[in-house]
Amino acid sequence: MVLGDSLTWGAGLAIEERYTALTENMLNQAFDDRRFEVLNFGIAGGPTVKERDILLKFKNIVQPDLIVVGFCLNDPQPKEQNYSVERDQLRKSPTGSVIHIITDLMRRAKLSYLSGLISDAFYSFAEKNGSIPTWRDAIARTYNPQSAEWQEFISALETIKNTSDELSLSAPIFAILNQGTFPDRPTDYSNPDEYLTQYLEWYHQAEKAAQNIGFLSYNHEYEIIHQLKNHILAVNILDGHPSAGLNRIYAEKLFSVITEKIIQQP
Repeated sequence: MVLGDSLTWGAGLAIEERYTALTENMLNQAFDDRRFEVLNFGIAGGPTVKERDILLKFKNIVQPDLIVVGFCLNDPQPKEQNYSVERDQLRKSPTGSVIHIITDLMRRAKLSYLSGLISDAFYSFAEKNGSIPTWRDAIARTYNPQSAEWQEFISALETIKNTSDELSLSAPIFAILNQGTFPDRPTDYSNPDEYLTQYLEWYHQAEKAAQNIGFLSYNHEYEIIHQLKNHILAVNILDGHPSAGLNRIYAEKLFSVITEKIIQQP
């Protein structure tokens, strides 16, 4: 049973390209004496607290043999990735309300791309003049260990681990779904730029937290460096979600971890 957000759900990919589907195929090909089902419970925009709720709601129906959490760097934030108090106040201001009405009408008219451009331009201008923080500065607040969001994230992981224990399962898996910093050019994990350096700091903080709780935690930094060094890691130039190639990397490592750490253990 794989929990996650849009990276696990597979935004921009065919179903068979998702890392969950690839892992299922790899397991069934490797062990012809048994049948594996890798069930994808990823939801677009789903933070870890919501993933916990999904597990609690469906665990008795699914009766999982293993729980996997696919982690994205914005998962500790239960609201949207770029949420901040300042942005919320701007959204509710007279000007922000008008922009919201216009962009909402455009989305309903199936002009989603143009709607997004207008919204992005409005908030980008506010960022540049210092009215609101950038999404990176906003997320950084979430990663403060004393923040309410981080404490809720830790609590959600603890509940997932406790649920796994109550079901007498192997340690749940916490997979850092590393991704690129930009959708239009390769991301060099062997020589991180300032943006990737920040991403890695957040990834490592979450990975260590999950490990301390009792998850089997890992990331994909080595694999990206050695297999996708000069590749763009995004679906396309307009969508920064992980590419099909990156999903294969996720699948290969998940398959390896399940095989070596769980199936082949006495």
